[in-house]
Amino acid sequence: MASRTWVLVASLDHARRGVEAGYVMANHGKRAPLARMAVGDDVLIYSPTRSFPRGEPLRAITVVGAVTGTDVEPSEAIPGGFRRRAQLREIEPVPLARLGDHLPRAKLRFGCFELDEVSASAIRALIPPA
Repeated sequence: MASRTWVLVASLDHARRGVEAGYVMANHGKRAPLARMAVGDDVLIYSPTRSFPRGEPLRAITVVGAVTGTDVEPSEAIPGGFRRRAQLREIEPVPLARLGDHLPRAKLRFGCFELDEVSASAIRALIPPA
């Protein structure tokens, strides 16, 4: 099966915690979105704000990476929540305005969704190499 690209929505401060600790979380620790991911899947983290819950607006892709964990595991950050290991890096924010129609704004409210390959490729082209 080909790898997929997932968009996760998290404030920049929460996304940075994932970069530092080497994991992703979805929808405040929900298990189901993480269980749909596979090792090697790409991850794009969209940060609507700089901090949670009422931080300064940011509205940009801020972190990118790939899923590395074979299993969903319990989260230490949220009791009863889950996380998945990932290799992540913070990038120069790519603003929503530069993403055009490739980031479906209506889906951002779901917190986690799969991005089609055409859109994923277009967004990856805007991300500076590591």
